[in-house]
Amino acid sequence: MASDLYVGKRLSFDGQLCTVRYHGEVNGTKGEWLGVEWDDPTRGKHSGDNGGIKYFECASKCPTAGSFVRPTRKSDAPRSFVEALKAKYASDPFEDPDVEIVYVGRNLTRETIKISGKEVEEVGFDKIRKQLANLKELKIVILDGLRMSRPLATLRTRDGSDKTEAWPVDLTDISDACPKAIELDLSRNLFEEWREVASICEQLNKLRSLRADGNRFRDTTVTSAERERCLKAFANIKTLRLEETLLSWEEMANITTLFPILTSFVVASNFYTSLTPHSLAPTITDLNFEDNSFASLSDLVPLTKLPSLKRLVLKSNKISEIHPSSAPFPVFSSTVTEVDLSWNEFTTWAFIDNLALVFPGLTALRISHNPLYQSLQAADGRALTAEDGYMLTLARLGNLTSLNYSPVLPKERLNAESYYLSLIGRELTFAPPHLEAQIIASHPRYAYLCSEYGEPAINRSVNDVNPNSLAARLIRFSFYLGESAKSALSHGNPEDQDDEFEAEIPMSFTAYSLLGVVGKRFGIQPIKCRLVYETGDWMPAPRKDDMVEEGWDSEDSDEEGGKEKSGLKRVMREVEIVPGTRAVSTCIDGMEAIVRVEMK
Repeated sequence: MASDLYVGKRLSFDGQLCTVRYHGEVNGTKGEWLGVEWDDPTRGKHSGDNGGIKYFECASKCPTAGSFVRPTRKSDAPRSFVEALKAKYASDPFEDPDVEIVYVGRNLTRETIKISGKEVEEVGFDKIRKQLANLKELKIVILDGLRMSRPLATLRTRDGSDKTEAWPVDLTDISDACPKAIELDLSRNLFEEWREVASICEQLNKLRSLRADGNRFRDTTVTSAERERCLKAFANIKTLRLEETLLSWEEMANITTLFPILTSFVVASNFYTSLTPHSLAPTITDLNFEDNSFASLSDLVPLTKLPSLKRLVLKSNKISEIHPSSAPFPVFSSTVTEVDLSWNEFTTWAFIDNLALVFPGLTALRISHNPLYQSLQAADGRALTAEDGYMLTLARLGNLTSLNYSPVLPKERLNAESYYLSLIGRELTFAPPHLEAQIIASHPRYAYLCSEYGEPAINRSVNDVNPNSLAARLIRFSFYLGESAKSALSHGNPEDQDDEFEAEIPMSFTAYSLLGVVGKRFGIQPIKCRLVYETGDWMPAPRKDDMVEEGWDSEDSDEEGGKEKSGLKRVMREVEIVPGTRAVSTCIDGMEAIVRVEMK
């Protein structure tokens, strides 16, 4: 077996796939060893080193992808494509220990199935077996993890030396087995060269989708003659998936040029941190980089040259910025309309604002599960929810028609932009005048929003407080006893009992808590109190022909004899603070409030 081993050979031990990275001696031990990198990186114990000596490099970044095994260890036998197909779709029925099959008669004309000792009738089993066994009718063929290899199509001989001839022509083993296949999954097998995949696909002229995830190709190059065969083999394939293959970006790009009409390309989980300037097939419209390690959008600059790209998936990366100071600002084609940036690491609104420049044609965005939306705060110090954050995202990107897979309705955009403009107004209100230009510059859509909805009111005052201070989160209440409360307290109370008091109460206080403070201070059971907030706003009194008011004293009285006209009567608007768990700030307008205490 030792003569069959070489660096790059694919093996399987007890169903666990691996690649030979080293063949030789290891210090401190006797005999030869194989240094292997497991496809499952948690299967090993190191990354190719032993006793401080580095014997081989692993393609995986995981520190436990490597192991040493003896060359004499028996490996699992590889399968051909047809053997794998039969094992998956035409194998013998599954033997369940709870199911007893009893054949009656020499010619096996009838069979009885017993489950847990009880005889049951078989219905439809033969039909299912026949359908699965009819491989020629299969259209979706899934052969992942079946230890397939195709040595007849490789340029590597059994002893590891190179052959000179290309793979044989006019083969029919695949087309004879499943000629109608339109989707093919060859993931997690023992292929070593891309030619093996091509030699399978060239016999399936109806193939539209190819998946080869998790394979560890030693060689992806093809000769000039083989390139023409590959172009024919992949002539009808529009979707290609090469997840977790750990190929370099150059190898990935070269593979795509072998697909004349490729539109969808998935290269997830390949540990990419940046891309070399190698171009993909220009026909690609859908590109998926999920679960890689990009830190900025400038790491993807080579993709800006794709003329037809429409959808870009960057989910579950480490993107935290548009570009570092030393990198160019990336600008993608206006054809890119859909971008997925969920589960990344950006924290600033400047990142959101710049997306409109990076993706000029952006209309659909997914952006959930980023740190930016976990600790939002308004200019006045109020905490904002993730829903507020998504509204602000919508308002900052004026061309969005879909956000987090939800369509953007006109009413939602109106509400979002109005809300955003009001927050800008509050930010300007609390900021010193000399910072106004800087603040406006941090909101690129401010001028547009003002033209649409009018400029927000900015009322600065010398009494304004720092929105981040504790004072900005307190309301100054002035409480005083109303007539009903005075009457109830007139018996048994000391004469020096105050009829009013002031207190600074946190905005987050509930109405229940506020009743407790008032009741304790005035000596009233909170359950018997009514708190009436006097807003200071005057409004016309209700018109009643038989209503007679006494004690009315107002400058709005009729000038002739002081008689009032019913249409000119005004009363103060009052709001009762209803007991409950709502914050008192939802009832109070402003930072100060006068509250009258009455009895129920």
